[in-house]
Amino acid sequence: MGRTPFDDPRAYRRRWTHLTDEHRRVEAACDPLLFAADHVSIFDRHEGSVVVLAEIDGDPAPTMIVIPGGPPDPAEEECLGLLANVVSNLDQAVSASSIPDSRDMTAVRRLGVVIHRLGGTIVNDIDRRWMRALGLVSVALGIEVMGVVARTRAGTIVRVPESAAAA
Repeated sequence: MGRTPFDDPRAYRRRWTHLTDEHRRVEAACDPLLFAADHVSIFDRHEGSVVVLAEIDGDPAPTMIVIPGGPPDPAEEECLGLLANVVSNLDQAVSASSIPDSRDMTAVRRLGVVIHRLGGTIVNDIDRRWMRALGLVSVALGIEVMGVVARTRAGTIVRVPESAAAA
């Protein structure tokens, strides 16, 4: 079988297949964005696909929201809108199942994004837009930034530093 786009099977095997279930849980908790990037179905990996990872009050593991039809070259406003909608929908789901805590603006504690894009291993404008949008949503709602990771068509993982939002 040939290699599929946005995949690096060797890196996946190196990172995950030798681990016991317990060690896999520990590694996933240490680097949840890498875990999410490596565990998105290959059928959901397309240019523009977005994965939002959200840690929610009371949940032991992050919630992974996969948006396979995301915009390939989004404007910052599109990034903001998508993240705000995800947080709003998560809050609605949480409030429907529990008593809301009026002290908090949101039940989401940490938020991160995995994007699928074309291009090389250098942080690019798309990465910066997502990082700026994540920073704005996080500041506005009091959410901790988990980060942004880009997965390239070649399967390479690019970590986007928070400082990239200022560029």
